[in-house]
Amino acid sequence: MLSKTVMIMSLNRLFRGVGLFPVSLGLLLFTTPVKAAGDWNQYSVCVTQLQKFDVLGEDAAIACSDALIPKELSECVSMIGNATPIKGNDSVKACFQVRRPIDLGNCVADIYNAFPSLAEVDPETDTEEINLLTLLNSCRTSLRPGFYSECVIAATKEVDDMTPIKAMDICLSAQDFPRSLFPAYNE
Repeated sequence: MLSKTVMIMSLNRLFRGVGLFPVSLGLLLFTTPVKAAGDWNQYSVCVTQLQKFDVLGEDAAIACSDALIPKELSECVSMIGNATPIKGNDSVKACFQVRRPIDLGNCVADIYNAFPSLAEVDPETDTEEINLLTLLNSCRTSLRPGFYSECVIAATKEVDDMTPIKAMDICLSAQDFPRSLFPAYNE
């Protein structure tokens, strides 16, 4: 009889302990600090990221507030800023002007990573700035930045004496149906 009583008491304690576990877990969750709403706010994230790339606070706030998707704007600027020495303000302007900012960031980063010589400085002219802005504007102007970067990289690597700047011009001026290859297309 005694063993049956001991067994019932131990089962009783076990069930009480299991029952208290969810309550104590719930109380623990209430005591842990909760992140502020601003930490999850995409505008806050956007402004913070832009400021990391030397964009002034007010300029960053204006850009993020005007952006259709602030996270994509800041991700574009981050991609360009992490891969190239392009200034943050130039990146913000370009990323803001395209429909697909992440594609723009990938385009600039891919071409720059393939040809870091674009950042070489000529002592007589500031070709670094010119080359980098040409890269940024070429990717921005392209309708399909992903294919554009592939075109520039392939043309530069596969054609002898082709510079990245010349490849950017050629790939940007390419048409879907060149009239010289498809004369019937003119009709």
